[in-house]
Amino acid sequence: MTTSTPDLAFATEDITFKTARQVMDQLGGSDHKPVLRRVEMNTARNTTSTLSRWNYKKANWDHFTALTDELAVSINARSKNTNRGAKAITDAIIKSAMKAKPRGARKNYRPYWTEELEELENEVNVARKEVEEHPGVVNNVNLKRKTAKLRKETIRTQRQRWQEKQLALIWKKMATNYRD
Repeated sequence: MTTSTPDLAFATEDITFKTARQVMDQLGGSDHKPVLRRVEMNTARNTTSTLSRWNYKKANWDHFTALTDELAVSINARSKNTNRGAKAITDAIIKSAMKAKPRGARKNYRPYWTEELEELENEVNVARKEVEEHPGVVNNVNLKRKTAKLRKETIRTQRQRWQEKQLALIWKKMATNYRD
């Protein structure tokens, strides 16, 4: 048993020598490695940046509440210009959030990913390299076992995170209905 990359790519003669092939690391739990083909054309690349987002888990909610309360006091709630009042409230909330909630972005963010999954994925990568360097039934079975364990744990963690999110939404809705 061996590993291989049987993917084929065809190119016309004018771009054949401008292409490069790179076998990437396996994708979480898959037993396949993607093959990246690059065509170098002397054109300007359009780079897209990852948009930063609020990190609600690391937010200092007490600080946010205090800042929002402090800034809200200076807002003229009796103004006849509704748009100006709404803008003032929005500005106060954003200003408070900028100070109390960290922002950032990760390129390949997976909300369910844990340190345990990271360790399992590393074990799969080590097992895959072992199969590539020393093909054989024992190493292949070990790779399949570790891959199955990663896949099973990934599914379990995804479901658990989804259930936690759903419970949080239910509790939030119940709290809102209780207040009304």
